[in-house]
Amino acid sequence: MLERTEVFELRDKYQGRKKSGYDIDKKTGAIIVYPLDAVYHEGVYYSMEDGGAIYFGNYVPYIRQFIGERPIQVPGTGVIVYRTNSNSRQKEILLQLRRDFHKFGLPGGGIEIGENYQECAVNELQQETAYIANKNDLELVNVYAGPKHITRYPNGDIVFHTIVVFKIEVDKCKKAPHLYDRNETAKIEWMTIDQIKGLLQEEKVFPNNIPILEDIVSNAIL
Repeated sequence: MLERTEVFELRDKYQGRKKSGYDIDKKTGAIIVYPLDAVYHEGVYYSMEDGGAIYFGNYVPYIRQFIGERPIQVPGTGVIVYRTNSNSRQKEILLQLRRDFHKFGLPGGGIEIGENYQECAVNELQQETAYIANKNDLELVNVYAGPKHITRYPNGDIVFHTIVVFKIEVDKCKKAPHLYDRNETAKIEWMTIDQIKGLLQEEKVFPNNIPILEDIVSNAIL
């Protein structure tokens, strides 16, 4: 976290240099974000005006105030947390049973204003599974979008998803002391590849995650 005095020092050094683009302060590593008149440091944006952290709010509900249920494009992330079972030596994947669809899928969610994709992945993983990961340990897998990744939610909202998928071994994560968010997650379960095949056959997978889990089953990812 930057102290207000540090933000103000950076403001005095950089404010007014440009109308757009950015600079990187060599001393602190902070990014000066000229379009926002803000300083970005370790995942937080700070206002050059008052030195405080900027909260952008929840993006999708804000947009929905203006457009209702009509389709929107939402970039987001999915996280494949995997392990090798010590007894069977089979690969297992951590899946979330979602409360909205009551189907299984990967932990993940839509990116918020101000986040990058790794930060989104880490934040969603912790919220939905209570596993904590370092963004530098995430390995990029693939980007999914198109007609297989369009969702109509139970409330009628339509979303065109672009999903940036990462993977990480569970040994590189740690379990948080708190529980996962029970408003979003009914439970989390470790599933073998054969169990995931069964979920796909029984149509118990969150629809826009189906192609991703199909790739896992076909060994195209792990």
